Amino acid sequence: MNLPFSNPARLCVVAVVLTGLLLAGTTVASAQNAGYDLLQTGSGASVDLTSQGLGVVPLQGVPIQSSTGNTDTIMQRTANMPAGGGNVPVSVNVLFLKSTSSVTYQGQSADVYITINNSGGTVPTSVVPQPDTLSASGGSLTMRTDGTFDSSLSINADVIIVPAGGSPSGTMLNHGAAPSISLTSTNSSWSTTPPAGYPSSTTYPSGGTYPMPVHRGAHPVVPASCGTTGASAPATQPSTAAKTSLSGAQSNTLVFQRACLSVATTQ
Repeated sequence: MNLPFSNPARLCVVAVVLTGLLLAGTTVASAQNAGYDLLQTGSGASVDLTSQGLGVVPLQGVPIQSSTGNTDTIMQRTANMPAGGGNVPVSVNVLFLKSTSSVTYQGQSADVYITINNSGGTVPTSVVPQPDTLSASGGSLTMRTDGTFDSSLSINADVIIVPAGGSPSGTMLNHGAAPSISLTSTNSSWSTTPPAGYPSSTTYPSGGTYPMPVHRGAHPVVPASCGTTGASAPATQPSTAAKTSLSGAQSNTLVFQRACLSVATTQ
């Protein structure tokens, strides 16, 4: 059921720190390859649905698939870093968020999803739906050989409201495209070494670049993980309560993490 938003929800997303390589005390000697950044959303993410009578709705990440652990945000760098540093185009490949708890919408209990699926079918729309035609989400990085980068992005996401406990690809109470949000960051860092527990994925190769995210605003992110034993959990990792509130195929984050660990250790 398509009930267009009379006033599209404003998605409060603050600069997703994308990627970079940090070599302590040295500079990057050669260009880094194009690749993907696997990120998870921390606490504090939200979407402003005041126009729908819901106010600001807290959000949590939904794991996209088993092989990428608790990844809920996939960014893609579509070109190599120029020798000596320079601009690198980047796009949002997939974004999958959900309200941390049910809301009351038009007199009934409902869940809110925030999605982007620009994967070209790698992630099925039955898993991460995008019912509306959206402008591309992305921008560019200014990458430097000292292991830092700046970013400038435009984010265009879908807002999907479903009955509480329902699938975002099932019955929808409402959906609509959020207005474009401009995001920037400065002096973010990168590393050539993957963080402890980072997913190893042949579908989403890093190109030798691993993100070191900066936490600020309404969409903090950290590198995704498989939940490896001994790895330090990020301070903004979604809470246990948030993880267990997910529904459908995304209901058990720990199962996704264990599956990711199995894949990562065999590659």
